[in-house]
Amino acid sequence: MQAIDARLLRGAAVPTAAAGAIAVVLCAVLVGGKGLIGALLGSVIVLAFFSVTIVVISRVAQTQPQMLLGYAMLTYLGKVVFLAVLMIAFKHTTLFHFRSFGFTMLGLTLVWLAAETRAVLKTKIFYVDPAAVPDSLKLKPAAPARPESTAESEPSASARGGR
Repeated sequence: MQAIDARLLRGAAVPTAAAGAIAVVLCAVLVGGKGLIGALLGSVIVLAFFSVTIVVISRVAQTQPQMLLGYAMLTYLGKVVFLAVLMIAFKHTTLFHFRSFGFTMLGLTLVWLAAETRAVLKTKIFYVDPAAVPDSLKLKPAAPARPESTAESEPSASARGGR
């Protein structure tokens, strides 16, 4: 994983984990033990899903950059389908409070997206590798413009010994 991808992962995962801890405590206080389990499970799922996406996209960017958009769309589709399957499978469960589970996942998804957006905007990401630019295309510093022959550049008549 490249350093920039690790920075994006940290920039999104840390605020999401903090918000997840708040959600777990809040659900435990408001709903009880089942709310705690639902919020904890929702937190783990959101953190795992979004972290896996960044890791997959980072690996693809290193090995097959031309396939990056395809893999990004594929991971997005996989997350949507898997989350839908989880929501349908756990709809009538008694293991945990379903609303705590669902609202925690929704809230943490929004926190992750906002934090990742902030991390991307604060990070300077080159879309062209500056080291890969050929010397013929690099800008050369411009020499200061000098006047060729003006009254300012020629010595005055008194300096030459004339009138």
